[in-house]
Amino acid sequence: MQTILALLVFLALWLNGTFYPLLLMPLVFVKFYCRESLSRIGLSSKNLRPSLLLGASSSLLAIMSYYPIFMGYLGKRIVDPLDTSVIFMDLVWYPVYEELSYRGFFLGFFAWQDSFKGANLVFNLVQALMFVSVHKHHVLAGFPLLLLPVFLFGFLSGMVFLKTRNSYGCILGHILLNGTAHLLALTVKYPP
Repeated sequence: MQTILALLVFLALWLNGTFYPLLLMPLVFVKFYCRESLSRIGLSSKNLRPSLLLGASSSLLAIMSYYPIFMGYLGKRIVDPLDTSVIFMDLVWYPVYEELSYRGFFLGFFAWQDSFKGANLVFNLVQALMFVSVHKHHVLAGFPLLLLPVFLFGFLSGMVFLKTRNSYGCILGHILLNGTAHLLALTVKYPP
């Protein structure tokens, strides 16, 4: 029964990432229904340093794959002005929400401890594909190749979580990736 409820919680998280109170669902589920600590979804100081280092490294790899795609779309892009709501959503809300939902909650409940084998790799692939599916705005905007670094980051971030069982590095990596994307959009100009 717990597995079915965990799957329903994850599906609710997957369906709507902008309804802020929804993030309370996995926290309440873990703390009050499962009666476990929030370390189940990676909210602990255990393995913090390796998680942060691996999270930053995973974002660096994703940025390296993002840059040539970004440059290829440079002449076609329309840069929206940054305001505080965009900065909050891309540098705070989405990193916390998506990392706790996809890596912390999904992998925390469905992947076994300390294993990069078999089912855990399948679970990691599933969460990375679900993560990509919420980034359909790239396709709708005419930039489908941007889904490649999104998938790469989602998969690598999942590996970080599987290795450390800590969500903080995944959140840091997400912030670095989104922040770099915004910096590139603001500073790199299309040649005249």
